[in-house]
Amino acid sequence: MNLPKRMYDLSQPLYHNCPGWPGHALTVFNWEFQHANHQFNSERITMSVHTGTHIDAPYHFFADGKTIDQLPVDLFAGPLVVMDLRSVVQRDQGIGEAELRPHLSRVEKGDIVLLCTGDGLRRAFDDDYLHHYPYLSGLGAELLVEAGAKGVAIDSLSVGGFGTDEKSRPSHETLLRNGLFVLEELRVPEEILDGKKRFISAFPILLQGCGGSPARAVVYEFE
Repeated sequence: MNLPKRMYDLSQPLYHNCPGWPGHALTVFNWEFQHANHQFNSERITMSVHTGTHIDAPYHFFADGKTIDQLPVDLFAGPLVVMDLRSVVQRDQGIGEAELRPHLSRVEKGDIVLLCTGDGLRRAFDDDYLHHYPYLSGLGAELLVEAGAKGVAIDSLSVGGFGTDEKSRPSHETLLRNGLFVLEELRVPEEILDGKKRFISAFPILLQGCGGSPARAVVYEFE
C-alpha cells in the first residue's frame, strides 16, 4: 500500500462566532458538560451547514435536487488540479474564460478543480471578505463542466458572488445541475501552488435531507 508522502489540511476552522455567510446566525459553541463538574467534556454546536469549509449539494439551489446524503461518497475524492489565480483576480471579479483558459488543458475527466484566489488567507469579519470576494462566473462554470471536472472548490466565501442573483446563482446552478459538487471556503497553502496534480478528499457529514454540510478538506501528495 502506498501511503501519502505528505498531507495538507485546507479546512477553515469552526469556532464560536466564526465568520459565516452574511445574514446567517453566528456559530455558537456551548458547553453541555465540563470536566470540572462531570469528569468529562461535551460541547453543543449551533450553526449553518454552509459555514466554514463546506460542500453544497444540488438541493441547496434546486427544490428537487439531491441532498448531501443522496450523493455517492466517491464523488468527494479524486485527482486535484489547482489553478493559481491570485495574480489575475480582484475583489468582486467573476472568474471567467480569460482567467481559466490558461489552466484548462490540465483538467481531465473526473478531476476536482480548486480555484485559488488567495482570499482564504484573509478570512475575517470585514467588508471585502464577506461582500466583495472573487467568485466563479456562469461562463466559468460552463467551461469547467465542459472540461470534465466532477467538483469545483474555491478559497473565497462562495463560488457565487454576493449581492444579486445575477452574481450568486449562475455558477452554483450550472455546476450543481450538471452533477458537480461545490466545495467552498478553503485555505490554500503555498506548497500546493506548484502546478503538480495531487489528490483531494473532502467528505461531508452524512446529514439527511440537507443541501450542504461541513467538510474536512485534505490534499494528499504521493510523490
